[in-house]
Amino acid sequence: MTVSMAIHSYRGGTGKSTTAANLAAVLAAMGLKVATVDLDLTSPGLHMIYGVTANLLKHTLNDYLYGKCKLGNAVLDITRYLGLSRGRLYFLGSSMKPEEIAKLLREGYDENLFRKITEELEKLYSVDLVIFDTHPGLTEDTLLSVISSDLSLLVTRMDKQDITGTYITAQVLRRFKKVSYAVLNMVPPKFASIPELASEVSRLVGAPVIAVIPFYEDVLEHRSHGVFVLKHPRHPFTTQMVKLAERIVSILRG
Repeated sequence: MTVSMAIHSYRGGTGKSTTAANLAAVLAAMGLKVATVDLDLTSPGLHMIYGVTANLLKHTLNDYLYGKCKLGNAVLDITRYLGLSRGRLYFLGSSMKPEEIAKLLREGYDENLFRKITEELEKLYSVDLVIFDTHPGLTEDTLLSVISSDLSLLVTRMDKQDITGTYITAQVLRRFKKVSYAVLNMVPPKFASIPELASEVSRLVGAPVIAVIPFYEDVLEHRSHGVFVLKHPRHPFTTQMVKLAERIVSILRG
């Protein structure tokens, strides 16, 4: 059965999309069938990390939303494109056209969208996991996406506002009986090795911290130039992503 996972952050700049893209690639490399959906509909960015150009993206999630195409026409199989030799990695991108973004903001969309996408991807491609890369914050569309998902991964930094916002998000999810985990990202190196850090932040945000990822300047510089873990397989960031992927697989398997 396909599992849906929202990757979310209370504020922008946490490395949420970088985490989503790289985690999906690692999970696919482990042999899973993974679909990533860019739900940051007002400022999509996953296509840049994956190197997907407008020429490749013939149809988008926006086209599917307004009945211009079937979902399968908007899904790209980027497995070979990224050089993955195992698993499958599918990508469903959002439109980068200002007029289509404006239309979406003006008209909205069906609140059952997220479940429908997961069901369609399961039917068409038998995917193991659908990863929704959400828009930051606690807007109505974001809440719908995280509440509609089976579990959520909340990406936060060691910033007071981020921590507070992540706590609020985790509490909202708990009220809807939804499972959430936290990833502490871009941690200053001098703090990353503190043994008690994960448990302390878990207490503050009200959700288990399942990864503590240090700040790597070269990852930040590389952000829109490809999937980092595939280009730098021996980098410490890649090691951290593999550990996170293994933890996610463990959670999925109960």
